[in-house]
Amino acid sequence: MYMINEENVTNIIEDMKKLHINDTAIYKCWDQLIEEFKNVNDTIIFLDTCTEEEAGWISSIFDDLAHKFQSSDYAKCLKRLNKKYPGIEMSLDIKIAESYIT
Repeated sequence: MYMINEENVTNIIEDMKKLHINDTAIYKCWDQLIEEFKNVNDTIIFLDTCTEEEAGWISSIFDDLAHKFQSSDYAKCLKRLNKKYPGIEMSLDIKIAESYIT
């Protein structure tokens, strides 16, 4: 069963949009997003179907999710996302994700 609460993710992204770029409250939003993405398979499903805007906001935690999941499937998902949305810089996140694969 798909377990990501998309409404929560949307609300967190909306909160992030309201913050100034240097507002330290962004860290709380990042922590909340990381908490929403509990399962690697659900996360991959979400990322494979998310909008470019959602991917752009969530990209702030791609490295944290890479550490959390340490999954080759997650790294492959980031590669797909990179092809789908080339305007979002994620080459370093892909390298990080690949470095965690055991």
